[in-house]
Amino acid sequence: MKNFDLIVVGGGPGGIFAAITAAEKGFKVALLEKNKRIGNKILVAGSGKCNLTHTGKPKDFLDKYGDSGKFLKEALNKFSPDKLKEFFADNGLPLVLIEESGKFFPATFSSVDVVNLLKETLIRLNVQIVESFKIEEILKMGDEFHIVSDKEEYRAKNVLLATGGKSYPGVGTTGDGYVFAKSLGHKIVPPQPALAPIYVKEYAFEELSGISFQDVKITFWKENRKLIEKIGSVLLTHTNFSGPGILDNSRYVQSETSLEINYIGLEYEVFNKDIIESINEDGKKTIKKYLLKYSLPERFVKKILKISEIQEDIKLSELSKIKREELAKMLTSNKMEISKVGNFEMAMVTKGGVSLEEVNSKTMESKKVKGLYFAGEILDIDGDTGGYNIQGACSMGVLAAKSMTK
Repeated sequence: MKNFDLIVVGGGPGGIFAAITAAEKGFKVALLEKNKRIGNKILVAGSGKCNLTHTGKPKDFLDKYGDSGKFLKEALNKFSPDKLKEFFADNGLPLVLIEESGKFFPATFSSVDVVNLLKETLIRLNVQIVESFKIEEILKMGDEFHIVSDKEEYRAKNVLLATGGKSYPGVGTTGDGYVFAKSLGHKIVPPQPALAPIYVKEYAFEELSGISFQDVKITFWKENRKLIEKIGSVLLTHTNFSGPGILDNSRYVQSETSLEINYIGLEYEVFNKDIIESINEDGKKTIKKYLLKYSLPERFVKKILKISEIQEDIKLSELSKIKREELAKMLTSNKMEISKVGNFEMAMVTKGGVSLEEVNSKTMESKKVKGLYFAGEILDIDGDTGGYNIQGACSMGVLAAKSMTK
């Protein structure tokens, strides 16, 4: 039997930063990871280049987590994006900003370098890293937690659950943490895929894979009620809609939800008025040439005209009112019924998890079990793409460690 001040369950960003912070404060810490190595989720971040955070102050981050951003206010203030950048700079791996995206990456653009640095830091601080450790159960006995496996038992007065969600099962995330949290009395909001592509019925753009649209209006509807309206980038793939604007807002998809996309940035009435004026001014211009003035990809223009059953070389003056209005609707308010959101294999994060109502946002400690803390994706909070999820997890881990070591 081994005794510690803190046992961290899960070797992702939240767990690692909690372990580092607690060890720096003098705690005896064990980090338990069921996979063969810690940091698996970090390794796939930013397609292996490791997007760790985003530009902006803590207050700028709060609206990047759906309706739950206010839960992170204390954590982001305690361990801000600037402090995360400072940590890596102080340890010899400065972060660099990609101006056009606002994303920060390690200077080497290597997630392997990030994981190696974090592991070296843990070892230097005498954190006991136990990999390939499969937990059978977590028990609270008196003022101690007992972590039981088929090999041995660990004990501690504090436990941090940072096991992640159910997204990217290929890196070992299977939702084990939900089982542990539930066994300790916590309510679990049903996990769902988030930061995932969206599938629609009768998807029409299979052959246009790779075409993207920047800063288009994306609206989600449930029957005739608008759920959310956002501006973002959209990517067409062989089978679905993707891109940051779609991924970030997939969290809002409910049953019987529709997706509406405005591809050209003009409202229906404005576009319709413009095309009428163009008919009067230059009616001999072809409809294809007219549409290309909106900087739409030519392949997309051809496809839209085909769907609308309009000949590419038809002159504006020959376009019927019915076809003109149909085309205007297709380009400015193309509403499609959503069939599903990509599954956990495709999702970058998980929506759902341990209910935030049962966790103290000022300490990350359970409101139900003294000494039990949470950090990261195990909680019912998910961020946009761009480094927000890793930053959030790190901030929560640091806040939890600082709270328990006061």
